[in-house]
Amino acid sequence: MKPTLVEQIIASHAKRERVSHGELVTAQVDRVYLQDGNSPTIAMLFEKHGFTHVFDRDRVAIFFDHSVIAPDKHIAARLREAERLADRLGVRVFRAGEGISHVVALEEGWYEPGTIVVGSDSHTCTGGSTQCLALGMGASDCAAAMVTGQTWLRVPDTVWMDVRGRPGPATRARDVVFYALRQNGQEPFLYKSVEWTGSWFDELGLDSCASIANLGVEMGAKCTFLPPGPGRPEGMKPIEPPDACDPRVIVVDVEGLPPMVSKPHSPGNAVPLDECEGFKINYVFIGTCTNGRLEDIAEAAAVLGDAKVRAGVQCLVTPGSRRVYIEAMERGYIAKLMQAGAIISPPGCSACLGTQGSIPASGDRVLSTMNRNFLGRMGNSEADIYLASPLVAAHTAIRGELPKSSELLQ
Repeated sequence: MKPTLVEQIIASHAKRERVSHGELVTAQVDRVYLQDGNSPTIAMLFEKHGFTHVFDRDRVAIFFDHSVIAPDKHIAARLREAERLADRLGVRVFRAGEGISHVVALEEGWYEPGTIVVGSDSHTCTGGSTQCLALGMGASDCAAAMVTGQTWLRVPDTVWMDVRGRPGPATRARDVVFYALRQNGQEPFLYKSVEWTGSWFDELGLDSCASIANLGVEMGAKCTFLPPGPGRPEGMKPIEPPDACDPRVIVVDVEGLPPMVSKPHSPGNAVPLDECEGFKINYVFIGTCTNGRLEDIAEAAAVLGDAKVRAGVQCLVTPGSRRVYIEAMERGYIAKLMQAGAIISPPGCSACLGTQGSIPASGDRVLSTMNRNFLGRMGNSEADIYLASPLVAAHTAIRGELPKSSELLQ
């Protein structure tokens, strides 16, 4: 069988003709980026081992996205430490307010097809939307990659997600991932390279593809790849997947698939929206590296339009990047959202991690467009987090409860 996408990319960066899954290899990296949450740990590693340089200052960057507005003096001190590291190394800095690392990296064209990008955040896998081998790694591996321009990894085996049919008109790209998790669990994807395939992807823009790639880590995958298509970089030509009877091929029948909602406390705890119809919601959060892009803000603004956020509901909207924020303002989306009663926060990770506001109250039910709803994820283990698309979230903000799927396109 011809090499899979992940094998092709690793072989080219390991200066090998071919690699096989299961091999441990050392490969060159094309870029490394850090985020402010763990760059202080990396700074300590540099000091401990006497590192004073990086392999290429133009290919290493630090983002300030997890704590855009420092909530206390301890986080403020960590941010200063990260700033000092960036200054010592002379690397590029994306200041607080410029956006989420993965969103900005995609905008900047860093996820080039066939390259290897290492990031210090698990959702670096977003780069798979353009057939980049984008790997989230821990502090030690990131520090080593920064200094040497290399990383080590075990070549993952590949599974193919063969999407068949067309989902319902109110169903979004992220819903397909959560449906696949509901059907299969994480076991088939653990430390695998996931190659998505199917004619449905020809209908998706880059923003939707980025949402699917972003959720690769929730699947348990090592990496994930979307096929090239209209409006996306040309990319590498994937090999034909094996026959459907091959155990490495997982068929996902999405014909007529309804919108999905992930109930607490796992992304894979997904059910059709109508099973949660009428659930009261106190707090709606639209944003993050999963769904904080322009098409997401546009959809929320279109739904809210001349409507109002229901009394007793907090609706927080966070653009994923400064570029998204500015374009959303120019197109009138931000004004519509604010007139409806939404709160707009600076570009960044915002409430997703729970290290800055707005923290949900104990007993709150939150509906969020983020990727995870683990217990305590948003900073309060006594709040329940549900996950859904921006379309569902915007309708929920108006109603104060989860709507029927039939109400979404009215």
